[in-house]
Amino acid sequence: MADHKEVILRLLIALVIGGLTGLEREKSHQFAGFRTHILVSVGSCITAITSLYLFFDYREYANVDPARLTAQVLSGIGFLGAGAILKTSNGIRGLTTAAGIWATACIGITIGYGYYVLSISAWLFVMITLYILKNIDKILFRKKYTIFNVVIDNMGSISMLYSIFKKSQIEVKSIDIEAEGESLWKLSFFLVHDRRIIVDELVKELNMLKNIISVDYLH
Repeated sequence: MADHKEVILRLLIALVIGGLTGLEREKSHQFAGFRTHILVSVGSCITAITSLYLFFDYREYANVDPARLTAQVLSGIGFLGAGAILKTSNGIRGLTTAAGIWATACIGITIGYGYYVLSISAWLFVMITLYILKNIDKILFRKKYTIFNVVIDNMGSISMLYSIFKKSQIEVKSIDIEAEGESLWKLSFFLVHDRRIIVDELVKELNMLKNIISVDYLH
């Protein structure tokens, strides 16, 4: 079993790895950020170290499984990850953060057991996924084009619609305006947006607004 210096070293490595992972999530404006990932990593490491202590101290008196406590950590971390997931008109947010929390817990457990090469290598792959593959994902897979048709009875609603699109991180490439009778106008927006945005949810949100007569869209 590891001595006290070894235990402190494992906890410090878990703290650093959790903190650096959390910094990336903090920069992405996620709720589970710097301190959350530190606590997950260190807590998982503590559980793994405790499992080893229990195994070496009581193996002569009882059948102790050193993986039993850590298995409960991985089950329980799901509740924390679920709290990071939000469904909005922008789509489902927080899945990457939830997966990151789970991966951080796995790495913390690995550090606690003393597998340094495995834990640090796994952490490097996690950081590559969060930093490098994130940008590739944005460039290659996430853009979608939609024509949004909105009928309004007040031209002042145009600025409100622009604000809603901006809030949802939707880019308006162009807009056409046609008169629909004496007091109605049809606005045709050419939009570029993230594929994860749930367009039907956005339609529901717009239909509830004042001065919006109808909303439909074409992919």
